[in-house]
Amino acid sequence: MSLPAGLSSYEFQRSLTPSRDLPHYHHLRLLKDTQGLPLLAQEPQAGLSALNLPDFFGKRGLIEIEVGCGKGTFMLAYCERHPELPFLALEKEAEIAYQAAERLSRRSQLQHARVVLGDAFIFLRDFLPDSCTQAVHVYFPDPWPKKRHHKHRIMRAEFLEQVRRVAIPEAVLYFGTDHEDYNRETQELFSATPWLEMLNPNAEPTEGIQTNFEIKYRKVGKPVYRCVLKVNKE
Repeated sequence: MSLPAGLSSYEFQRSLTPSRDLPHYHHLRLLKDTQGLPLLAQEPQAGLSALNLPDFFGKRGLIEIEVGCGKGTFMLAYCERHPELPFLALEKEAEIAYQAAERLSRRSQLQHARVVLGDAFIFLRDFLPDSCTQAVHVYFPDPWPKKRHHKHRIMRAEFLEQVRRVAIPEAVLYFGTDHEDYNRETQELFSATPWLEMLNPNAEPTEGIQTNFEIKYRKVGKPVYRCVLKVNKE
């Protein structure tokens, strides 16, 4: 697809659409023109009207975010311990996101959790307001091990800047991976980010809750790397 005249780069325009089948499930969809072609926007789209979070979650208060929720194992266990917490679970794989939303729909007591299918970086940047979250959970993201694919990693400087923007002062960032090189390179990124403070470089599973990946890895004796950091905004 050729770029519109006068633009050196573009992004697809997106909208957030609720599912017709499942409550608390939303899709980050491409907007299309009357011919079915994706609508383009000059990069970046940051500055779009942020979500009204009390309306979106059905509750006021600081939210927590999980990036890459998978089938929802951590989300469900964590939210059962904190049923009044507005919790946002982001997942980029459609089939897996649907499974997480389906599992969530069977837990009627969890009224304030939401699953969103879409790109986590785009969602934070374009849909969340400043200073709205007290914690961001990133467990076992795709390590994209080949160097030419590193630009696809979620843990990159641009993503961390969005974490800083949506976080309140002293918000917590949780990170976990089973990939040694990814962990080392991510630790280097954290060390080079002056507003991040390491609280625990060898953390245990958050509140003892393991993800599906972690359960599988630990069962076969594979190392797991976890850490906890604090966001210093001042």
